[in-house]
Amino acid sequence: MADSSTKLLTRRRDARLKAAQTRGRLIVDDDGDLVFTEAAEAGPEPFLEQRLYPLDAVDVGSVAWCIMWGIAVGKGRTSYWQTQQLDVPLNPAIADPTPVMTDGALGMEIFASIRMNDTHDAFGKPHGRLDYPLKLEHPEWLLGDESRRGDFSTAPEALMWSGLDFEIPQVREDRLRWIRRSAERYDVHGVDLNFFRMPWFFRRGREADCAPLMTDLVRSARRILDAVSERKGTPLLLGVRVPGTIEICARVGIDVETWLREDLVDRLLVGGGYDPYTSPYEELVRLGHDHEVPVYPCINCGLPELGSDAAFRGAASNIYWTGADGIYLWNYQYRNAPRIGYGRPQPAVYELLRELASPQVIARGDKLFGVENVARVGPYAIASHPTQLPVDLGSRALQVVRSVRLRVGDDLGAAAREGRLDRAVLALDLDGVRPGDSIAVQVNGSRLPRTDTPAMTWNGGDALARMHWDVPADVVRPGDNTLTVWIDGRSPQARDTVTLSEAWLQVTYR
Repeated sequence: MADSSTKLLTRRRDARLKAAQTRGRLIVDDDGDLVFTEAAEAGPEPFLEQRLYPLDAVDVGSVAWCIMWGIAVGKGRTSYWQTQQLDVPLNPAIADPTPVMTDGALGMEIFASIRMNDTHDAFGKPHGRLDYPLKLEHPEWLLGDESRRGDFSTAPEALMWSGLDFEIPQVREDRLRWIRRSAERYDVHGVDLNFFRMPWFFRRGREADCAPLMTDLVRSARRILDAVSERKGTPLLLGVRVPGTIEICARVGIDVETWLREDLVDRLLVGGGYDPYTSPYEELVRLGHDHEVPVYPCINCGLPELGSDAAFRGAASNIYWTGADGIYLWNYQYRNAPRIGYGRPQPAVYELLRELASPQVIARGDKLFGVENVARVGPYAIASHPTQLPVDLGSRALQVVRSVRLRVGDDLGAAAREGRLDRAVLALDLDGVRPGDSIAVQVNGSRLPRTDTPAMTWNGGDALARMHWDVPADVVRPGDNTLTVWIDGRSPQARDTVTLSEAWLQVTYR
């Protein structure tokens, strides 16, 4: 038995090291909602043509397939959990979509992605009531109650209340059943435990005391996958999606350091992707690499500012700057781009993925580098790195001087010396500015000259409040830069507070 376990561990380590060596590899998440479309009712081929085949056409290597959106329901009122747990056919054409995905994957790997605490039902999706048996039978095992239902943009509890409390042993066992069934039943390459969708597991104040319980759950998951691997004769990998830093993981009851130290996980998906430009992903990249685990920071592709390819390239450049092995793309199918229909981008939209898979290729493309605004994070602030915007610049000249961190993954100085750089322009959205006001801007202590000509046109931020400054390439260094802003002169009639709400560095290449 000892020899068998050693061989399994060696095969598993070889499998994850092989993944890590594929520099720039993309993991694309598919939340599974298109299992309820008319195309899915037409059969496997039309279903796969919606998302899987377009990913294969651009050489995406890995798909995180959401196997247990526990509250999802189709037109025929068949819930996803009924298909998974009770063998209720999803529809007459596709009894269970997961074998269809694995059979149709061709050269792609498919991981079964398990949402550890989905709470869409907290705010009425899909049918305005709780549906999952454990929640109906034991409402006392929830993190809250229906009295919390409401607008989660103003009260985060409205999104949290229907979550299951992982301090309850039966709740943890329920998730382990999902893991065991996914590993045993399906021909997947591994299982991802998604701890970010949604990132709350214990009652407030219990996170630190209960973190060992979550570690025990991950240990059990590892044992399940190892046992199934032995029977199948092939390694099943265990991935986890966690918040973006060690501190934030601890905040929600996740001891990711112990998971890595005990060799429990094989790939690390990092962050919610709400702050892909400035999140310090490098901390978990280093930690993962210390334990030979590949790390894939997240870009949340549905963010409004990620409508342009340049914005994606900027976020990807910053992620590769951290030393990450690749990128985890959340909701690419919902990005602000031309589409065939709901959740189905036009084929040309997928071509960007060829670029994002390679740091060398995206280095040649135009980019936007941003500083995130708290409005983008919303109730996920509990599991996200602190955002820096908006900041108040006061209402009078020289009253307040503010600095924020601007991360730039590209080496603009090298590009300029090679004759490849066209322009770098800083675009700031400044609410409350009046005609005659003067705004001073520095990058790393160098004052920038104003310009009326942007480097590019794009739909991010508030164009009506936008001002521009030329940025000499030699003042910007790869990595973190200090952007400093203040009111330098003010019209005597102006009384409004000036607020910096958006900051973007536009970089264009020849």
